[in-house]
Amino acid sequence: MGRDGANAKRVTTTLTISRKSQLERLAKREGVKEAWIVRRAVERYLDEIGNGSVVGSEQEAVHAGS
Repeated sequence: MGRDGANAKRVTTTLTISRKSQLERLAKREGVKEAWIVRRAVERYLDEIGNGSVVGSEQEAVHAGS
């Protein structure tokens, strides 16, 4: 399971067809696995939001639109 080994947990998600295609193209261009890009994106996102305030406001927006 990559460099994290026993300290890792698998996550499953769904992407739109266009985002999946974009991910495939980027991985091919950069010479890396799609999973590496997704892990890196999640790590960067979590580092940026720190206290989770962005997630909270996005969740409120989603629930408001329901």
